[in-house]
Amino acid sequence: MPGVCHFLRKSSQLRASFINNQINNHINYSPHIIYRLNREKLYDGGYADFKGEMEELDLNRRQSYWEKILYSGPKILSQIQVKKIQSFLQDKDVQIAHFHYGTDCGIFYPSIKSLKIPSLVSFYGYDISSFPQYAFGYGTKYLKNRVFSKVSAVLAMSPDMKEDLIRAGCPEEKIIVHYYGTDCKNFYHKHDYLEKEQVNIFTLSTLCAKKGHLFQFKAIEKLIKSGISNFYFRIAGSGELEQELKKYVKQNGLSHHISFIGALKYGSIEMLEEFKSADIFLHPSVTAPNGDKEGIPGTIIEAMSSGLPVISTIHAGIPYVIKSNKTGILVKEWDIDALAFAIKRLISSRAEREKLGLEAQRYSLHNLDLHTKEKELENIYDSII
Repeated sequence: MPGVCHFLRKSSQLRASFINNQINNHINYSPHIIYRLNREKLYDGGYADFKGEMEELDLNRRQSYWEKILYSGPKILSQIQVKKIQSFLQDKDVQIAHFHYGTDCGIFYPSIKSLKIPSLVSFYGYDISSFPQYAFGYGTKYLKNRVFSKVSAVLAMSPDMKEDLIRAGCPEEKIIVHYYGTDCKNFYHKHDYLEKEQVNIFTLSTLCAKKGHLFQFKAIEKLIKSGISNFYFRIAGSGELEQELKKYVKQNGLSHHISFIGALKYGSIEMLEEFKSADIFLHPSVTAPNGDKEGIPGTIIEAMSSGLPVISTIHAGIPYVIKSNKTGILVKEWDIDALAFAIKRLISSRAEREKLGLEAQRYSLHNLDLHTKEKELENIYDSII
């Protein structure tokens, strides 16, 4: 079986479900892993357990003082580290290198130049939305010089991301649009669409600007002021804005309708139970002040797979997985009136929740499932090799 080597900036990124799933579900390729830093901080990188048993090369192990300086400054590898990579790839019969995140691919570029095998890089969001503007445009030069010119192919999650890559200087002929998929069957269940006096709204995401929590809160304030109060909103996740968001909820009298339940481990019983007990999934992503955008949020696909009707936004790759008023509802970013109306629409109609939820579930299972997408990924490997 030919080998594929997955390159990561830090070991904790193995907890990111979208990376974790790609590595652990190969069919005709034997996976191996190389990472530059070893990080074990709780929830750093993601919320999933990594269960793969495969060969790893930890470049952080026994690194010299000079190698620490090279990484902390110009973000490059030493010649010794490059030789370790070459030896590892040859020893494991690796046929293709798969880098995760465009920004992180750039730290391996001294080794990419000397690779004797083809390579590709997956972009996921901030690495092509906000990063190109980093340091007055240095991010664009970084990607052009260290990434686009070095790899054999570039994977974009959606046509929207493809356009961002082209604007950043990536040759169009190198770009392949490929969504990596979600383990939809793991989240599938026969959802109960019940008439309820109180409707449960749920969101699951990192607590950061692009996830649109303040947008949600402003829409909910508008609902309450209009006399709609028969709902309860549960927010799962952790992140840099946690204290700010909790403060906003308390100061604006929303505590009777909103609660923060903390981070949930990916695929856990607790996570699955939240999807089962919810009636509406709310995830209105927005472009952050620094330009950061989503790729395609995995939790949206997980909610669709569980049969939940999803309310989201016309943002990044989301319109490529949700057809508004058929497999969910989409509104414009920061259109508070439209978001409030969409929430009200689903609160007030059990039939509408069922119609959208069932159609979303069918679509996700047939078009967005990880195992189908993994076959597509390996077909991409074959074509590049």
